[in-house]
Amino acid sequence: PERGGTHRMTSDQFFDQNNKKFDFIFIDGMHTYEQVHVDIKNSIDALNPGGWIAIHDLMPRSWIEAHVPNISQGAWSGDVWKVAFELLKTEGISFRIVMIDAGVGVFKVKNPKSIKLLDDRKLLKDSAFNYFCKNLDLLPRISWEEFALWSSELG
Repeated sequence: PERGGTHRMTSDQFFDQNNKKFDFIFIDGMHTYEQVHVDIKNSIDALNPGGWIAIHDLMPRSWIEAHVPNISQGAWSGDVWKVAFELLKTEGISFRIVMIDAGVGVFKVKNPKSIKLLDDRKLLKDSAFNYFCKNLDLLPRISWEEFALWSSELG
């Protein structure tokens, strides 16, 4: 809310006053699991049928980059990666992580009113970076070229 963008407010404040629907929403905010979980729920509610949501920072490169609170002197992705495991199990969406930048998760929502983001906070809230590393192979990671093909097949 301090720099960039067009709105000087938190995402919670934005969604509280928002009455618009969107075709595409890009989430790259506070870099904490709890906030991104809320941002995804709010984004689904603000999405047009057939719309897309993208989430930045799903692929941290080290425990320092993933540590909350931020202790990194460089890039910081926080524990955003945790929502990838919820999206993986959420019914009614097709979810992939495009291996660009720090990992960009994408999913299309045909009917936003029918989607309920899985809430796995009891399992994930206290999970550390080693959980991410041990379960990395479960995540649907694809290249940019694979994304182009996959997204065109979804229409």
